[in-house]
Amino acid sequence: MSNPSPDYQSPGPLSVGNIINAAARIYRDRFVVYYRLGLLAYCWLIVPIYGWAKFMAISGLLSRLAYGEVSGQPESVRDARRHINPRLWTFFGTAFLIGLIFLGWYISFLFIFGILVAIATQINSWFLWVFFGIFGILALMIFIVSLFWLNSRLYLADLAIAVENQSSSTKAINRSWQLTKQFIGRIILITFIAFLIAIPVSLVLQLIDSLIRLLLMAVFTPDSTIFGLIYLPLSLILSFSFSAFLVPFWSSN
Repeated sequence: MSNPSPDYQSPGPLSVGNIINAAARIYRDRFVVYYRLGLLAYCWLIVPIYGWAKFMAISGLLSRLAYGEVSGQPESVRDARRHINPRLWTFFGTAFLIGLIFLGWYISFLFIFGILVAIATQINSWFLWVFFGIFGILALMIFIVSLFWLNSRLYLADLAIAVENQSSSTKAINRSWQLTKQFIGRIILITFIAFLIAIPVSLVLQLIDSLIRLLLMAVFTPDSTIFGLIYLPLSLILSFSFSAFLVPFWSSN
């Protein structure tokens, strides 16, 4: 099979509906392969550091496979792994740097809110309280919007590693920043729609988990050792099994 292009090229104007439909179609057509990889990714999460790196690499593998399908250059899992495996720690480093970026973003806004609270506690005027209350709500809205914006700018970092010859985490982040600058609004909308699609799966997971818990509570006391020994493994298996449905879908978007 031919390999995907070594340099990711923007597909041009993006249609949100087409992207979601394409992701669903790819996942449907290759459900067994994608679900197995998603389940394997979650199983690796049990292993600290190395397992987390494997989770991220498998997510990148799914992104590469999906990109190959969309670009008309499908790959086998074995061929795609030859590109992904040597970049294991690049995926991990990129995720770590992105986590630091979001943490810094969060701390910055938390600092601003802290200053507002400190000022508000020193005033007695109801007018100023209202002013700071409105300002605080606006600041919170700006914070949420800015998180979506920042996520959209970093959205393609893992794909840059998976598809291109990026061997540096900083280069992958810069590449994502470059590729997404014209599609910020659409990427935010795609992310939001994909999140809405994931909600029913999460609700079903919570429902089944609650039923298992109730059934076990009818036989064992919740604080007993045997309850924990039965419930925790079952809950973990259930969580991994359902979550594995979502990893390939997210990676395909």
